Amino acid sequence: MSNQELERARAELKKLGADFALLSSGDNVTYVSHFEAPVDFGANATLSCAPPMAAISLKDNSAALIIPNSYEKDAKQQSSEIEVQSYPPVDWWTPIDGRANYLNLLRSTLKQIGLGSSSLKLAIEERTLTVSALQLIMSEFPKVQIIEAGAALVAAWAIKTERELDLLRFAAEVNKAGQTELRKQTREAGKNEFDMWAAVINAMEKKAGHPLFVFGELVTGSRCKWVNYPGGPKDVVTKAGDLALMDMSPRVNGYWSDTTNTMVIGGVEATEKQKQYGVAAREAFHAAAEALRPGKQAKDAFIAANEAFHKHGLEIGHYAGH
Repeated sequence: MSNQELERARAELKKLGADFALLSSGDNVTYVSHFEAPVDFGANATLSCAPPMAAISLKDNSAALIIPNSYEKDAKQQSSEIEVQSYPPVDWWTPIDGRANYLNLLRSTLKQIGLGSSSLKLAIEERTLTVSALQLIMSEFPKVQIIEAGAALVAAWAIKTERELDLLRFAAEVNKAGQTELRKQTREAGKNEFDMWAAVINAMEKKAGHPLFVFGELVTGSRCKWVNYPGGPKDVVTKAGDLALMDMSPRVNGYWSDTTNTMVIGGVEATEKQKQYGVAAREAFHAAAEALRPGKQAKDAFIAANEAFHKHGLEIGHYAGH
C-alpha cells in the first residue's frame, strides 16, 4: 500500500520551495510515517534525547525515522515507505553517551537522504525542533536555508485520505463505547466519579484492543455550571437529578476523537431548565452539522449553532464543536 500521506506532505513541502524536511512534532511524524509517535510522557520520553523525527528528501523517495531504540519494534511494524533508524539513549549495563548517539544518527541520516554542502532549503518545525538538532544543522550544513514546514503540513492534512477516514471512524467508535458506558453508569445515583471514569476507560480500551492515551473530563452536579477544564473526575458521589458531563478525547492509532455528552443521573425526569438546555444543544448541533457542507467555512457552523441557541434565549458559553 502506498503512503498517500507522505506523498501529500511531499507535494505541499515542494510548493514551499523546500528540498528536504525534518519533521519533529508527534502528529506530523505520525502523519508521514504511519508510526504512532508516542505522546511525550513516561520513562521512554524522559530517557530520549529528542522526540521522534522524520527526515524527508523532496528530490527523491528517501525518508527516514530517527527514533530511540525503545520505539524501534513498533516503528518497523507500523511505518510505511520510510526507513527506521534508531539510536540507544541509554544502556543498562555499559555507560554510553546517549546524546552523542542521537546527534551522530541525526547527522548520518541527513547526509544519507542527500543533505550536503550545497545551498539548499530545509523545512523544519520551529515549535518542536530541539536546539541540539538546530545547532547540528547549522554547524554541519552551513549553507542550508531554514524555512518553516508548518503551513505545508496543515495543507496536506486538510483533505483526508481514505486510510485517515477509516482511522477517524474507528477512533469515533472507541469514543462512542465510552459515552455508551457512561449512560449505563448514570442510570443509578450513588456512584463515585472515579469508578465511573474507570468503567469508561475500560470500555474504550476493550473496543480499541489496547491501552489508550486519553485527555478529557467527567464532572457531575454543580460543577457542570462552568468551564474549568479538566474539572474531574473527583472524589464525588453522584446524586439523583444531577447532571453528568463528559468531554472525552482518546488517541487511537495516532488519531484523536473528541465527543461530549450530558446526562441526567438516577433515571429521574429532567427539570424544565435541564430540558431547555438539552433541546437547545441538540438543535444547535444539528444546525451546525447541516452547515458543514462543501463551500462553507468553519465559522458558518459556529454561527448556525449560535443562532439556534439564541432562539432559546441562550448564549454559547464555550466553543462549538462536539
